[in-house]
Amino acid sequence: METVHRTTVVIIGAGPAGLATSVCLSKLAIANTILEKENVTCSLWKHRAYDRLRLHLAKQYCNLPFAPPHAASTPTFMSKDHFTAYVESYVSRFQIEPRFDCLVTRAAHGMGKWRVETARGEVYEAEFLVVAAGENGVPFVPEVDGMEGFGGVTLHSSGYRNGEEFKGKDVLVVGCGNSGMEIGLDLCNHGARASIVVRGPFHVVTRGMVHLGMQMLKYVKMKYVDSIVASMASFYYRDLPKYGIHRPALQGPFTHKSTTGKTPVIDVGTVDRIRSGQIQVVPGIERVLKGTNEVEFADGTTRRFHAILFATGYRSSANSWLEDFSYIFNGEGMPKNEMPNHWKGEHGIYCAGYSMMGINGISKDAAAISEDIISQIMKN
Repeated sequence: METVHRTTVVIIGAGPAGLATSVCLSKLAIANTILEKENVTCSLWKHRAYDRLRLHLAKQYCNLPFAPPHAASTPTFMSKDHFTAYVESYVSRFQIEPRFDCLVTRAAHGMGKWRVETARGEVYEAEFLVVAAGENGVPFVPEVDGMEGFGGVTLHSSGYRNGEEFKGKDVLVVGCGNSGMEIGLDLCNHGARASIVVRGPFHVVTRGMVHLGMQMLKYVKMKYVDSIVASMASFYYRDLPKYGIHRPALQGPFTHKSTTGKTPVIDVGTVDRIRSGQIQVVPGIERVLKGTNEVEFADGTTRRFHAILFATGYRSSANSWLEDFSYIFNGEGMPKNEMPNHWKGEHGIYCAGYSMMGINGISKDAAAISEDIISQIMKN
């Protein structure tokens, strides 16, 4: 007979969202088990993040539940190493013990229970299931005509650490979000000749503008904060249209983020390199010329590159193993319910870390989920 591990809540994923949810549940004396497919906590940051990555929000907005405030000596914008050390201290402080190397292959609801199966042949049963595997489940690379015949190096940002290996080379960065813009800067700093594909409008702000906006949102409606921050950005970055970068016309940066999930680009030096001509902005890719290193762009121009780096983000992978995903997710593996009720599904399933609101959003999800679960337990 198979061995079944029984608990009250199974949490899938030992990133910040899974860890935060576990702590909130444990504080309410609710038994829970975390299953993590990798061999470490916070694997996205430890295994798939480039070296110069920093949190874009100030440290006061990046506290996990029940943890003490960040030390005064901690940088305002934490580096990858600072943040992973913070997570490790969180795990140690609250004695969290995830079960590592537990790749979930199937999760389904039946007979009032959630049954979770792993690649190791283990089975877990629980009244409640929390999906905390994250919106950044698997790397996403868009289809590009002729890419299979490209003669150079192709790489997703999840495999990029720094630009040292690209010194003296022409590198095309596909994706102009925060990762793409920052990787473009890193490549430039390492002596590469970087070009960044820009296909549509996006907001560009500084960390200081975001920090000011976050402070103001405590007291002022979002539309007024947007007006102020957008005015500052449009003045400071008023010359960007001539480089091919335009901002959305109808929504300010905070409203755009809350309605579309698209984070404004937080400039950490890339714009100055674009202005100086050290980084080129190019339009969308039309195709890769067969059997060459030549890329043709939407404006009809062609250029030769040694490498193409895709900073095109990730996709949720939950729907591949969650049989009853429609209880909480849409077809893209993202919450089907709108905020602020995105975290709760049907039949005892929840999701944490899918709000696109960073660590602050994770903390809110974890608290809401644990409070809802205890209320369900008390009813029964």
